[in-house]
Amino acid sequence: MANRFSRRDALRWAGGAAMATTFLPLSGKFGAWAHPAEKKLATRLLGRTGREVTSYGLAGGNKVQWDLPGDEAVRIVVKAVRAGITYLETANNYFLSQEKYGKAFEALNLKPGKPGYDHSLRARLFIATKTALRHAIVRDGSQPMGRSAGGGALALEDIERSLTQFFGDGKGYIPEGAYLDLMQIHHIGSKADVDAVYEGLDNPGDKALPRVGALACLLDYRDGTNRTGLNPQQRKWIRHIGITGHENPAVHMYAMQRDTRNILDTLLVAVNPNDPRYFCHQTNSIPVANAKGMGVIGMKVFADGVMYGLEPKYAHKPGQSVPTVGQPDKLPYEDFIRYSLNPEGMSTIITGIGLIDENDDPLHDQLVANLAAAQTAGRLTRQEKKDIERTVAELHGTRTNFFQQTSGGFQPAQDFAVERKSDSRVRVSWGSAYAAGERIDRYEIYRRHERIGAVAFRPQTTRDPFVFEDKDAPRGASGGLYYKVRAVDEAGARVDTLPLKA
Repeated sequence: MANRFSRRDALRWAGGAAMATTFLPLSGKFGAWAHPAEKKLATRLLGRTGREVTSYGLAGGNKVQWDLPGDEAVRIVVKAVRAGITYLETANNYFLSQEKYGKAFEALNLKPGKPGYDHSLRARLFIATKTALRHAIVRDGSQPMGRSAGGGALALEDIERSLTQFFGDGKGYIPEGAYLDLMQIHHIGSKADVDAVYEGLDNPGDKALPRVGALACLLDYRDGTNRTGLNPQQRKWIRHIGITGHENPAVHMYAMQRDTRNILDTLLVAVNPNDPRYFCHQTNSIPVANAKGMGVIGMKVFADGVMYGLEPKYAHKPGQSVPTVGQPDKLPYEDFIRYSLNPEGMSTIITGIGLIDENDDPLHDQLVANLAAAQTAGRLTRQEKKDIERTVAELHGTRTNFFQQTSGGFQPAQDFAVERKSDSRVRVSWGSAYAAGERIDRYEIYRRHERIGAVAFRPQTTRDPFVFEDKDAPRGASGGLYYKVRAVDEAGARVDTLPLKA
């Protein structure tokens, strides 16, 4: 495969400058990663946040979420920061992950108010977490949607839990100056999730509302407002708000289309070479996020280790980790990194870490190896992309993305409608079609069997439909006047709506 990043490249890069930060050295068991850096890591703009983040980031799953011998979880976080990685990701539902980050932040002098607090380092880092709680206020006695590993039921409880575990004592104390760069609404999987999150957003202070969604609370804590009544001290504990999801791009598109105020700054979705064989994020939700100026974060690069032999299920106990850096009979790990960084608008990718090495040897250290591969990951040609997808299918199989909805194929334009406006005018409207593995190129409008117009594809960023007006619609046509919309993708595949009569 052309331009493959070789292991020799990884060794050369890692040996030259694996460590990239320049603050005071660490001591004790974390001292192995205290040497200063000589080379700046590759960065990308995280959408309209305006922040530059490293193109490779650390996920809070895998070994970071467990109690392991030698504080290995803490060592991974410290090593990532010392290596210069600035994008750090986890979630309230990732078992012990936030606690482990907090212990690492203690070692790195990242807890405000403590002696030696490194304000400069904190400003360079972009710390992201998630809440799976859907409501902020429930007055009608109903069960709030979502769950939290901390036992909370409402969104503010997860905000407070994250801050105390990252920067406080883990028991409720939150120091002055603590904040989250990004709080994401976790694992959006259904329209009911989206509707719950948006509930009461326009008038969250109305005490007659039976429920108010999580988004209104996150917005108060981003802007320092108190429209919900939940932020009387007008704290600004959050810098940005995003959404995440593994399985259903249609739902992610719906969530972004409802965001008429551009509250959502990021989208975190699964991206790997088998994505096009499922309900594809690259051709559906990611283009909408790009069009709205959101930062895009890729996850599930190795399909939670399934690409290298793990069972297709989420890790719920220690030991569910890949113990090698790639495997000789599989697609090289470098190509997974290159592929997942390739989609237009991709800001950064995150992976869990199951193996590190005190000598920073990329042959035995997933963090160093993956980080090295990300440094020279450029755009893939269409043929290179297809080659990687084909190789993965041959060597790894296609039943890897257990977290992702199966493909329904190329699906026709949604919400198709026809309305006669006058004797000679017919209004044709529709919502986005859903792409398969190829991007949509255009929509064609047909009256009976005649193509009467075409509209170039663009991502549907609001709930407003696409519209085409037939200004020469004949009256009195024998058998009636029927219309349809045809979606055509870049490979020439096409799919039609059912005809509707004007």
